[in-house]
Amino acid sequence: MEGQRLSRNQTQMILPLIHSALLVAMSLYTPGSAMPAPTYNAVARTSSSVDSGASVVGELHSWGFSGAMLSVARSSIAAASAGQMALFAGGKLQNGTYTNVVDIFNSYTKKWTVSHLSAARSNIGAGAVGDRYVLFAGGFDSDFQPLPLVDVYDTRTGTWTALKLGTPRASPRVLDLGSVAAIAGGLSGDLQYLSNAIDYIDGNLHVSQGSLRKEFPQFGVAAADKKLGVGLFTAGYQNNRPGERFNDFEASNQTTLFTAAGSSADATESQPFPLPRWGANGAAANGLFAIGGGHIFEQDASETLTTVVGRVDVYDSSTGRWSSSPLALSVPRDYPLVQAVGNYIVFAAGTDKSKDLDILDTRTGAFVKDLQHKPSLYLLRSDAAATTVGGCLMVIAGGQVYQGANATATVEMFDACGSK
Repeated sequence: MEGQRLSRNQTQMILPLIHSALLVAMSLYTPGSAMPAPTYNAVARTSSSVDSGASVVGELHSWGFSGAMLSVARSSIAAASAGQMALFAGGKLQNGTYTNVVDIFNSYTKKWTVSHLSAARSNIGAGAVGDRYVLFAGGFDSDFQPLPLVDVYDTRTGTWTALKLGTPRASPRVLDLGSVAAIAGGLSGDLQYLSNAIDYIDGNLHVSQGSLRKEFPQFGVAAADKKLGVGLFTAGYQNNRPGERFNDFEASNQTTLFTAAGSSADATESQPFPLPRWGANGAAANGLFAIGGGHIFEQDASETLTTVVGRVDVYDSSTGRWSSSPLALSVPRDYPLVQAVGNYIVFAAGTDKSKDLDILDTRTGAFVKDLQHKPSLYLLRSDAAATTVGGCLMVIAGGQVYQGANATATVEMFDACGSK
């Protein structure tokens, strides 16, 4: 496998704070467990599942581009959207302190406003429910303690509601399943360190609890197709020694399929992730989940090296299986930003080698090869945030100038549904 090789020290410069802290204690990558018998839960999907509304998404040459600025430069921002609003909340300022600032963009009026979370924090889980409420769940406070806070923004009324997680944690993964949001896992403050907790929040803002039924607690990648009410929690890393004094982290192949069920969701085991690795990310469209990029660890003669990969694994929720033929990004990417835009799944950032976007067309199962008109970033950055409004407007904001020490307030907006 070809990839960009970085030394361990170089890698820690570009990873988010929490992952850099964990890298000190981790052992060499070890392959995941053997594949179980090939019987998995699946979600029915037919040709009618293809997003008919995505016809408004234009060809790549017609995608519009515009820029803006956040009210304050920062990284580790939480981003989510509902209705016609995109919100960017919290994060880490240039001086290392956390903020409660929320920048709100109205895609209809093209106006930005500023609001605030109930408390300053970073490493927040972000998502939405019912295409109305934006959720900012958990996070770390200034003492690096996980919080139970959930700040809920109503995009129709412009008001906030305060809820609480059943278990305080940072960086929980939020899956928007349409009628309900599943807030899964995260970083806890106990010896287990990785949490198996799940909180469900429905469209009436009712909160209920559940648990990931896993032998090893997992800090995974989450992606969801809210039109089908299905989500995936996979990859990332797991703790092989939960509850013990010393953790044992390794890349995880555990995969959980979420299916909306009223005010909750069914969470069932599915086929293991094909190549366990750290730093992957993904999104879903038309029932297809693309999980790409990331890194694995390899031992050289004198040190542990990190190999950044360009592999993309595709999971079909109608069969409950991963494709046996992985795809490839144009360049290796670590912690890429990944968004669903209509029928497309877009990979951005995660590299200093290219500003181009890698765009997967879920209708063909292949990456778009329109090199002449492929959209690209203006600024290379890491630890940025991204969200997509209405399946049309992808907004990338904040972060740090790639391999630099400066936080940025730069916002880049790609409008796939603009005038043709």
